[in-house]
Amino acid sequence: MDTQCYLEALKKVMEKRFPATDYCIGGYQEEAVCIQPSQNGWLVYCGERGNHYEQVECDTVLSACLAFIRKMTHIKDDIINMENDLLRYIAQAA
Repeated sequence: MDTQCYLEALKKVMEKRFPATDYCIGGYQEEAVCIQPSQNGWLVYCGERGNHYEQVECDTVLSACLAFIRKMTHIKDDIINMENDLLRYIAQAA
C-alpha cells in the first residue's frame, strides 16, 4: 500500500474532529501538530516559531500516523476511536 493512502486516511480522521489550523499533513505549519517525511522515515512534531517541538521519529508511515493521533489528543477514548477509524479507512482503501 502506498504512503498516500495512509496520509489520506489520516486526513479523514482529522477532518472529522479538528479544524485544519490545528494540524498539517505533509509539512510544517505554525502552531500545529505536523507529520512529514524525513530521510530516515517520518517526523511527527508540534510546529511553533519555525521550530519542531516534541519531535518523534518513526520508521513507517503507519507508526507516524499513530504518533500523530496521540499528539492531537491525550484522551484515551478519543485515541482509540481515531486509531480504529484510521485502520478502517486504510482497510477500505486496500
